[in-house]
Parts: sequence; structure tokens; C-alpha cells
Amino acid sequence: MTSGGTESLLMAVKAARERGRERGIDEPEMVLPVSAHAAFEKGAHYFGVKSVRVPVGDDFRADLESMAAAVTDRTVLVVGSAPHYPQGVIDPIPEIAALAAEADANCHVDACMGGVTLPFMRELGEDVPPFDFAVPGVTSMSVDLHKYGYAAKGASVIVHRDKALRRHQTFVTDNWTGGVYGSSGVLGTKSGGPIAAAWAVLQHVGDDGYRRLTADARRTTLRLRSRLDDVAGVEVLGDTPVTLLAFRCTEIDTFAVADVLSRDGWYCDRQWPPDSLHCTVHAGHVDTVDAFADAIAAAVDEVAASGGAGEKGAYGTVE
Repeated sequence: MTSGGTESLLMAVKAARERGRERGIDEPEMVLPVSAHAAFEKGAHYFGVKSVRVPVGDDFRADLESMAAAVTDRTVLVVGSAPHYPQGVIDPIPEIAALAAEADANCHVDACMGGVTLPFMRELGEDVPPFDFAVPGVTSMSVDLHKYGYAAKGASVIVHRDKALRRHQTFVTDNWTGGVYGSSGVLGTKSGGPIAAAWAVLQHVGDDGYRRLTADARRTTLRLRSRLDDVAGVEVLGDTPVTLLAFRCTEIDTFAVADVLSRDGWYCDRQWPPDSLHCTVHAGHVDTVDAFADAIAAAVDEVAASGGAGEKGAYGTVE
């Protein structure tokens, strides 16, 4: 367990670097789509791994031809997401894993947003593409329990295919006078509270509960998608295969619409490129989705009438 998705992704980068060192790679690189989470950049910065970002296609999924061209004999990690955060689509994991396997590199699937939801969607009869350890070549996955596991922050996990791969994540030293020191993640001391709370939530909700929560979240996402498709001047980005949704305004300033929504008590993440607003839809939104869609339509009308522009904002801050 880790403190969150960021730490899980940091550990994936660190493990790949260590395995690369065993293969004699001293200038490691990782190949990942521009849509992969920003925490990979943090890992690249912390652990001295060059980040090689490649484009996505018109469907916002990783462009496989570009990824293949970017893989070299210095590649230690190839990344796919299930789904990625910005537009909520699922990268072609089998093909990405095959690229990694051919290069003898690690393949990490960032399933922080989908690791709980996707298996239950599959149980509910939805067509979920392969994304997990059933795919040959996938070496590790990250899953945030404090997202669609509905546990308290911060509770995430990174899971490796086997113990041999997991050992690259750990840090061990006896280079001091206190004996052997070992830790599995960035943190040394960490609170048992989030771990215990996550375990309790998982046990309390159970499989039946997660099937219900997943069905509610998925149904609500599709409802929001349907409502936004009917709003003139609003474009939903991607095909919305899970429970994340991003949209933009085609004729007016998207962030001005976000300002109006914020004024009226509705919050959306602001992201770019392209300029868009992001929604993480969960089971708690069942009773508010139509009011939210109405608010978006009203905000679009207001900005269309008054004009104006809004500020981009930030995904995270240091203030």
C-alpha cells in the first residue's frame, strides 16, 4: 500500500529504473503517452529517468506507432492507462505490453481510476478491454482505493506480477550503525489509519456493494454524457468507456463556463490541452446529475450571451 496514486506511480518508475540497472542501462528512459498522469513526470525527475512522451490519436488513446518508434535499448518502462485521467479512455494495453515485452522493459498499467471499477463493469456484462495481469507483458499495476474503492484518502496500491519484480521497488541498506533498514515505498513511517480504514471499507462494501456502486456510477456517467450531447456548443471528448468524462465548449470560452459553474456551487477540474472541464462521476452523483447538466446548459447560455474568458487553473497547487 502507498499513500496515493502519485506514490504508486513513483514506485513503478523506481522499480523500472532498478531493473534497468541490472540490464546495464545507466541512462534510462520511459515511453508514455501525453495523457499519462503527471506523477510519472515527478518519478522521472526524482529517479533520473528520461520521460519520452508520445502523441495520442484522435480518440485520445495512445498512438501505438509513435510509442513503438520511441522505444529504444534505453527504455526501462512503457506506460498505459486504464483509463487515463484527462479524457477517461482506456489505452490499448495488450499492444503496449507487447512493445514493452519485446524491449524487455517493464510495463505499468495506471489503473488508479479504473482498477476497482473495470472488473465489476465486466461482471455486470459490459465490454471491458483487457487491461490487467491477464495481458502478457504487464509487470505492474496501480489502483487507488480512495477513488472508486470509496475508501478515505490516502490509500492506493501498487501490485507487481511477481516477487522478483517487486524487489526492485524496495529500498534496503545497512550503511549506518542501526542495522538493516528497509522500506517498500517513499515513506518510512506511515500511518496505519488509512490502511485499516481501506481494509474496513473493502470488507464492509464487499463484492455485491461494489457491483451496485459501479452500476450506479456507470449509469450516471452515461446519463451525463447523454445530457451533454444534447447541449448545443458542448463537445464531450472521447467515448466515455468508464466513469470519467471531459467536455469543452466549441463556440465560447470553456473556462468562462467553469467560472459560472463555480459561482453557482458546481466544481469541475480545468485541464488543457485541449481546454476542457473534467468530471469524475461516482455513485454519489446519482441524484444530482440532472441538476448538474441543467447548470452546464445554463452556464453555456450565460457565457454565450455575455462573453468573457476564464482562467485555466491547475490540477494541483503548491500553495
